Amino acid sequence: MKINNQFTINAKKDDVWNFFMDAEKIAECVPGCKEIFMISPTKYDSVIDVKIQFMTITFKTRGELLKAIDKERIIVEMNGKSIGFGLFQNKLTVNLLEIENNETLVDYEMDIHLTGKLASLGKVLMKGTITKTSEEFAENVQRLFQYS
Repeated sequence: MKINNQFTINAKKDDVWNFFMDAEKIAECVPGCKEIFMISPTKYDSVIDVKIQFMTITFKTRGELLKAIDKERIIVEMNGKSIGFGLFQNKLTVNLLEIENNETLVDYEMDIHLTGKLASLGKVLMKGTITKTSEEFAENVQRLFQYS
């Protein structure tokens, strides 16, 4: 399942880049992120609660920065599992484009693969949950830059 979207941040591209290169700062904006553990500068583990309609599923995840093109693009792979619900894999590509001096467009694509009960919940339900969560993340990031 692929999800493409974009949002604008009222900040310089350099500042947005620095934010996306700091997994601990990103974790503060991820809805449901309870913990993050840095393994190395490019790898981290996290615990994330995801609300899917009438239930909350806790995932243990591992993220890894696969590629970084300075101030232009990052590619991150995240793998997660939840006891009894299955696994997911997400390859996230983020492109940054300076619109104006203090405005940056964040264009992203998620390529998500689900197994187990997650897959059986249905593409429409899961896509809706993932889209809602990514929109909340974008709002949190925008708010963070608004007050910094």
